[in-house]
Amino acid sequence: MQYHPTQKIAKEHEHLFSNAILESLTHPQSMVGTLPNSSCFEVSSLANSPNTRLLRFNQKLGHLYEDALFSLLEAGTRFKCVAKNYQIITPEKRTIGELDFILLDTLKQQYIHLELAVKFYLIQHSEGSFYYPGPDARDNYQRKVTRLNDHQLTLSNRPEAAEFLAKLTGGGPLEVKHLVHGIFFDHITAKQKPIPECASPQSRRRSWLYCSELLQHHPEIETARVLPKQLWLCEIDAIIFDTLVVIPASELIELGQKRCTMFVIHVGDEPKFLVPNNWPSIN
Repeated sequence: MQYHPTQKIAKEHEHLFSNAILESLTHPQSMVGTLPNSSCFEVSSLANSPNTRLLRFNQKLGHLYEDALFSLLEAGTRFKCVAKNYQIITPEKRTIGELDFILLDTLKQQYIHLELAVKFYLIQHSEGSFYYPGPDARDNYQRKVTRLNDHQLTLSNRPEAAEFLAKLTGGGPLEVKHLVHGIFFDHITAKQKPIPECASPQSRRRSWLYCSELLQHHPEIETARVLPKQLWLCEIDAIIFDTLVVIPASELIELGQKRCTMFVIHVGDEPKFLVPNNWPSIN
């Protein structure tokens, strides 16, 4: 796959970006609150120490953040990771899912099944209703939360996982928790900013706009800086801002017409999503 220069991670920035990603995972404002089958993992219990291990950026976003969380768990003393990415397979050899993390909370002497997700959803208001598609409109918030609650968070209760988990926990109880970090994006002109069902009232929010609206809302724009996908969750301080690739506004619009693109114009600005004019239509 050919990557645009704005999406390439330079070697000299890997340590800076690794620390930014780790910090984003300890952000106190998670996207999803309590669910029927799970409670929210308390990020305040994670170690908040400098990273000494570089993350591997050439992998899917979900795997990158799983590695980041594992690094945070290893850096602390409270949690021991006893299993990671364990696949649940039926007697017919069909994989029905995997357990992201099985942890031992050494403070409470409690085993935890923890599911991690990092998501982004753009809030769309149409004909009196609100919709929550992702940058890839095939994904949406409601479907994700339903699958998380009804499938992923119930995997540790499946009979196919019983023997494996009994060996790890000695047959003791297993607490189910989730950590869903992400950002909701309201349209730049939105007056109403609804809180989706099961979302945390303190969930993080930014703005989005169509390519055709860029010059209307930013008439002064000449250049912009584009965030690589790995940094979408991160706070962009002056140091990270200076590392981002600068492109002319015309090129930003070209990129935005191809895919949802997160950009920032000035240092200190909050990043926004620029989206294709036909979004969320799926071609």
